[in-house]
Parts: sequence; structure tokens; C-alpha cells
Amino acid sequence: MYSYTSQRVCRSRVCFFRRLLSAAAIAIPAALGAGHAWAAPVNVSAGTTPSSVPNAFLDMKTHEIQGVMPDVIRAIGKREGFDVSFDVIPFSALIQSVVSDKIDLIVAGMTPTPKREEVIDFSQPVAFFGKGIIVNASDKNNYRTIQDLKGTVVGAGVGEETSEELMKLGIFKEVKLYNTGADMARDVALGRIAAAFNDYPVWKAQEAAGTLQGCRVVDGFTPLRRVPIAFGVKKGNAALLAKINDGLAKIKADGTLDGILKKWKFGD
Repeated sequence: MYSYTSQRVCRSRVCFFRRLLSAAAIAIPAALGAGHAWAAPVNVSAGTTPSSVPNAFLDMKTHEIQGVMPDVIRAIGKREGFDVSFDVIPFSALIQSVVSDKIDLIVAGMTPTPKREEVIDFSQPVAFFGKGIIVNASDKNNYRTIQDLKGTVVGAGVGEETSEELMKLGIFKEVKLYNTGADMARDVALGRIAAAFNDYPVWKAQEAAGTLQGCRVVDGFTPLRRVPIAFGVKKGNAALLAKINDGLAKIKADGTLDGILKKWKFGD
């Protein structure tokens, strides 16, 4: 009888301590603000764009995600102990995808803006760039500032801050909006618009790839401003954001980031 009672008491104590430890495992991360399943990320799902060379794109030959931002997040993952899997998502759907937990992380040429920062959190800047322009290949004018395009019809991307800024300037005959850079380049080549605005590194990458037929990139054009690109996470995902910022600081310090930017000729 004694033996049975002892075993039962011991088992009860074991169960009690197991429950106590389980409760602590839940309570401690919550108390630290983790609250999310990111106390120790191992696999991170990232949303990226299909064709924004050199920011992030799907290489149709290798069927692999390539570009500045994918290379940077892979380097960060090596430093911080997590792997990254990629989902190809249209740029316009990236924010909603991370907000709805379809992905953990935005890996694209996305610039932090006040409007975007209302719904997602951004990492420290990865790099900075300005908007560049393309013009018709036969146009030999030496455009240096925005004022050199006064009175012309220009193109810019739908939903971009640059588009709003160009309209507010009030110096153009018209600012046409486009869904893709390819559509803008087509209209420049056909003479429908005098110039098209897009990320300078994107135009240069397309020029190098030979996909800007009938157009030329204007080198030496002074952008309205230089803006950063950064990684985006769901608001409150502080643990993942901390790992990204920590890894980013490491690859900046050891020269890895500079090597990636030079590899992709990223800059203005």
C-alpha cells in the first residue's frame, strides 16, 4: 500500500512540475514580448517580386530567386541561424501577404514610407538609391535635373511616391501612370512619352540585359531624392526584426553587404 501511494504521489508531483514548466515556456516568451512564434526562427517564408532586376527577381533560366535583397537576406540568415524560402508575389500584394501571415518577411526593393509604416515594420536600410530616367534612343538631350523635362509628358509607376511628387510639381504636360517598367519603356520607344521614371539600378540592369530596345538610360541625372530599401515584417514581429537588424549590422561590418551591392552594380 505504501509503495503504491508513494508512486502515485511521485507521479502527481512529476505531472505538477511538467505543467509548471509548460506554463513557464509559454509565459516567458510572452513576457518578453515575443508572443509570436519567432522566439527562435529556423525557417522564414519570404515574399518577393518576380521581375524587379536587380532588387529581386525569378531567374527564368535557373528558376531561382536572385537579386540584391535575396542575397542579403540569405547572408543574414547564415549569421542568424535561419533558412529562407521564397514565394513569388506581385509587389502590390506583398504588404497584405505579410499582414495576413501568408509570409513572414518582405524581400523586395521596398522603400519605407509613412503610409507603409502604419501597417508593417521595416528593418534598418539595406541600401539607398534614386529614381532614374530613360528616354528614346534618338533623344540626345543631356538631361541633368527634373526641370530639364519641363513641359513634356512623362511616365511613372502606379502607387509610387515618385508619381505623386511629379504630379505635385506641376511642370509637366502630363504624368502618365504605368503598372510595369516594360510598359513605360515601350511608350518611350514609341515616342508616346518623353521620359520614364523608375529605380536607377533597375533601369541599368535592364539596359545591361538588352531589354530596353529603342531607349537609353540617362546617366548623371540628379534624382529628386535618394531613398532606402529595407525588409518588411508584420507589426509586432519584434524577434524576427531584431535578428534581421543584427545580421545586417554584421554583414555591413565584415564587407559582405558591399560585395553584394557591387555584384549587382547597385547604386546611383
